[in-house]
Amino acid sequence: MKKNGHLVLDVGNTHVKYGYFVAGELHKSGMCTHWTENKWDTFFKANPFESILVGAVGPETKRLLAKLPSSLKIHYVDDATKYPFTSDYDNINALGVDRRAALAGALSKFPNSPVFIIDAGSCITYDFMDENAHHKGGAISPGRAMRYHAMHLFTEKLPYLNPPEKIPAIGISTKTSMELGVEAGVIAEIQAHIDAFSHTYGNFTIILTGGDANFLNKKIKNTIFANADLTLDGLYRLLTFNSLHEK
Repeated sequence: MKKNGHLVLDVGNTHVKYGYFVAGELHKSGMCTHWTENKWDTFFKANPFESILVGAVGPETKRLLAKLPSSLKIHYVDDATKYPFTSDYDNINALGVDRRAALAGALSKFPNSPVFIIDAGSCITYDFMDENAHHKGGAISPGRAMRYHAMHLFTEKLPYLNPPEKIPAIGISTKTSMELGVEAGVIAEIQAHIDAFSHTYGNFTIILTGGDANFLNKKIKNTIFANADLTLDGLYRLLTFNSLHEK
């Protein structure tokens, strides 16, 4: 059987997500953070792939890659990686790998169109790219979970909370007051950034991605394209743009 698949790994702060591409299309995706060698072997037999592009490298990533067949070609997003877009960022390699991948993914999905990418994960990142595939820059702020953690960490009495599935209408306890404060703040912040970038750059397509994308999607008044796999799409775009899938 000819191997015609390619794998990309999106290494986040807490999880590793895989994207399995066949003939240029995302065939399947999911979390592989704690996969064992047997789990990888079973996956590989059912979904053969020739090469891997890894979005970031750290101790956990190296342990994960050690469980894969040694014959595979493993590539990394590094200082030698080339991009299908240009950027005003002072150092493109200082821009987070997830942000670079999201820009490449947005370019694949919306070519020749200005886009505003909101990645709501551990941090919330904002990036604007114009119709000429030129990245103007963006912003970074704490994500939902980080805001709850910070309130607990920097006070003596506020509890540690996980982000809720529903936003309370008003705070009638410490818990619900914290929930409304964080969630209303996040939504207001996102809306303010959309309004500010719109005032500066005019109309654009808004793309929402990241772990909190589904939660936030219907809470923003603008028309938004939610794409949970944008970073995976972008990593695959980088794999092919750099011709790594042919090496």
